[in-house]
Amino acid sequence: MTGKRGRPSAAEAGARDERVIDVVVAVLTGEGLEALTLDRVSADAHVAKRTLYTVFGDRAGLVRAAVRRQHAYLGDAGDGAADLRSAARGILRHLLGDEAIGVHRAITGAAALHPLLAREFYEEGPARAQGFLAAHLPADAPVSPALLFTALLGEPHRRRLLGLAGPFSVSEIDAQVDEVLRAFGLGSSDPARQGQESSSS
Repeated sequence: MTGKRGRPSAAEAGARDERVIDVVVAVLTGEGLEALTLDRVSADAHVAKRTLYTVFGDRAGLVRAAVRRQHAYLGDAGDGAADLRSAARGILRHLLGDEAIGVHRAITGAAALHPLLAREFYEEGPARAQGFLAAHLPADAPVSPALLFTALLGEPHRRRLLGLAGPFSVSEIDAQVDEVLRAFGLGSSDPARQGQESSSS
């Protein structure tokens, strides 16, 4: 229901914001950053331009919202991602997806002309992802969060960005995570797998 004075309910506002972000992602992935304007988003999402200014601010705010949605796994930090393997899997499952790849391409392609937007993209995306990994790394880990993040994305992410590979399956993502964690001596970070290894020895 719509509240008093025509204000949308929380559910309506949430649905509206998701619709806006859907349009932002569609424009970025299909046409690039230069095609992303508040007028375009207002028309395609059927949302008043004034509302966009109020909720998202400017174009950078629209991009920021899209990037934050790609990193939704960050909200699971204290819930479903209690171990390093789960955290790493969450990152790859989101960042190797079509939406994240498309937005990454758009921002990378426009970075030279829009350095401030590129910086915001980095801070809202890769930097926060590294912080997420840091929260799950053992204190004596032999690798920094930045290096681990780079290794996890690695060739799969590069191939996706270049259009040389399609979406990766869950099993392929899990295999990438396990290979990287083993390479840094962190392969037993998953409690269930650690138990299996102990019982088989």
